[in-house]
Amino acid sequence: MKKQVSITALLCLLVIAVWRCSTPKTETAASLVTKNLLPDDVNPACTISASEFAAWFADGKVSINGLVTPANSVAFSVTTGNCDFYDWSEHMLLWLTSPVKDGGSVLESSLFYDVSAGVEGRRRLVPHDAKTVLNMSSEINKTGPNGLPVIENSDGRLLEIENADTTTNAPALVKSDKSSPQEVASVQQDAGGALHFKDRSNNEIAHPKALIRHAVKENFVQRFKVGDHFVFLDANGKLTQSEVGQATGHVLMSKQGSLVYYLSSVNDVYAYFMTGVKNGELDSSSFPTTAAARDKIIAYARKSGHNLPDSNALALEIKTSWVEAATLPDADKYFKVKATIPVYDTTSKIKWTPTGHKTVMMAMVGMHIVGSVAGHPEMIWATYEHNGITPNAAYDYITKDGKVATQPADTGTGWVFSTNAADTAVNIPHMGNRDAQRVTTPYITAQAGHTISASNTQRIFAWGAFGIANPRSKSAAASNTELISINKTIETLLSQGDVRANYLLIGATWTEKGAAPNGKSYSAEFQAPGAAVGTNVLANSTMETYFQTSSKSCFTCHSNSKAPGVLPTDLSHYFKSLQPMVTANAMRKH
Repeated sequence: MKKQVSITALLCLLVIAVWRCSTPKTETAASLVTKNLLPDDVNPACTISASEFAAWFADGKVSINGLVTPANSVAFSVTTGNCDFYDWSEHMLLWLTSPVKDGGSVLESSLFYDVSAGVEGRRRLVPHDAKTVLNMSSEINKTGPNGLPVIENSDGRLLEIENADTTTNAPALVKSDKSSPQEVASVQQDAGGALHFKDRSNNEIAHPKALIRHAVKENFVQRFKVGDHFVFLDANGKLTQSEVGQATGHVLMSKQGSLVYYLSSVNDVYAYFMTGVKNGELDSSSFPTTAAARDKIIAYARKSGHNLPDSNALALEIKTSWVEAATLPDADKYFKVKATIPVYDTTSKIKWTPTGHKTVMMAMVGMHIVGSVAGHPEMIWATYEHNGITPNAAYDYITKDGKVATQPADTGTGWVFSTNAADTAVNIPHMGNRDAQRVTTPYITAQAGHTISASNTQRIFAWGAFGIANPRSKSAAASNTELISINKTIETLLSQGDVRANYLLIGATWTEKGAAPNGKSYSAEFQAPGAAVGTNVLANSTMETYFQTSSKSCFTCHSNSKAPGVLPTDLSHYFKSLQPMVTANAMRKH
């Protein structure tokens, strides 16, 4: 009898033990997940050997948060198709976030310069030094090929807002039935929803049409305030309601209450190349891609007493997104820097006014890495995100046995940019930073129908691919597989505890054989030279939050659709407005 009771007791204890062990796992999977889960059975389509990976480190050995040297962009070559581009991207991320001897990271070092905000169409480069902390902005404006803010109309066309960045108080003029342009004093909406453009005498302007200055007028609109929202008028008099175009001037907030702040930087090779071009001493036809072009930039920099120690990295343009580290419960899992950020009077729910600045520790949530490499003057455009910030929508991939499988959408709560991954109302902007006078302001204002608050974000295309993404990946599943594979490889090869293992390469974009980008994405219907390949609809959920579509890529905005080319001004929105660091006269004195 005692023996029977003992067996029964043991069975009960075993059941309790199993229940206790299994319950937390169920909760974690169902509701507490705050990390993008990658399938374990993915086909190893893109991998890196342990020896090759170790060679990336300065001392030839993998070490936790150890110093990595930059990828050699001069020696870049394509031997394994898309994987070579992803290897380059992974290599650069590890280098940029590596620590340096003087403290901080490579990104914070004197190798990089910050791009200042535009003032009267001009920007300058701000050098880094050990005594100066980084300055970040709370705004990010999606801009089009001409550097102007954009909207997307109901037909999916990208339209630039020609007068959105004017720094003058010049009146808004339109063409009408009258011979001379008329000033628009207001736009009013009647009970039936019809819009009426009024002059200063409150008389209606008949058949208004936008006065577009650019030659390709069908790609531009003017913006007008109507009550609590905007409408956009084109050169033919067609109106587009603002609810469709939500890509201009938005501000993002984390669920933990931090605004998202942004930092734009370029490396020293880019800085001296730009300066040499502006001073008429370097070839302006493209960003450097060869050893000869690199050597000319090195020689030019030396004329002003500056060395370029990592010149094989060639030209790099970096954009990063950040939240206040103190707001995160797991800030130790993020790459962090100290920075000065604007602060606001948050009393109001519809308009925040800047009150000053503070210096705090910031945690990186996203990064764009754009760089020129051999054979690709259009540059490689790669993007990263932390694996705990944004839930993925469901996606397909290829398993080890060659079958197509579906990874379910991420679930759970506690994401940095989503209260609950099950929410269906996603990627809807709640606030922006542009006022009715069509000028950039330091204020943050609520979008119509919302208060200043955090919105729910989802990464629609988990790995930046839609349909046939490129010639070597005949399906989104095949393209996704390459990205998942390279991410899992890097995570495995990095030392346990290395914060860089928490960042996912979402994708990278380029063109076949370095063709001039035409602004369109590669697809079954469109495979012309210049189409965006690699991951063909790449977007970062912290920088293109409200601009994730199945037909657009980085090159939609970073290209010259009117005359496709690889001029630096075709690709970089900063290049045209940047002022040379050293004038031509000063260089001659050296």
